[in-house]
Amino acid sequence: MAVLLGTEKESSFDFGPQAPQPLSRLWWIASVLLLLALAVQVAYRYRGEIAVLIPESKPLLERICVEFGCDVPLPRRAELLSIESSDLQADVGQPSVMVLTATLRNRAAFVQAFPALELTLTSEQGETVARRVLTPRDYVPQSHKSEAGFAAGSELQIRVYIEAAALKPTGYRLYLFYV
Repeated sequence: MAVLLGTEKESSFDFGPQAPQPLSRLWWIASVLLLLALAVQVAYRYRGEIAVLIPESKPLLERICVEFGCDVPLPRRAELLSIESSDLQADVGQPSVMVLTATLRNRAAFVQAFPALELTLTSEQGETVARRVLTPRDYVPQSHKSEAGFAAGSELQIRVYIEAAALKPTGYRLYLFYV
């Protein structure tokens, strides 16, 4: 049996410094560019939320959006909005008209866009008789139309007149949502 004896230096091979792999550099450049593209997409998608969280960024975001033909929308967090109370009654002066009154509340610590409201009129059996989506222009009072949105921590009293008494609904459902 033969035993090879040698020093550690003899068993390691040293070929000098390795040349950098050109493909490795291309992968790094491509990765950085893809991360930059992802950051731009995230900033575009959440530009309204960014403007609320970092108010100093809003003027910059608005200038950029002017260049690209977009806008900086107000946040739309329906889970932070609620219908505090609502009522649907026949109008005393006009028997063919029903009046929807409601109190909406924005529990968020920031201004939000006004939501859409879905009013569903129902029969005694709970079946849908009619359904209508009310947009903010249908229900926001004139005193609030000049405002940029639904103020933080505020309530909004609404009153909407609806010609639906001929349908003779006995109940209703009211939901808020964003389109």
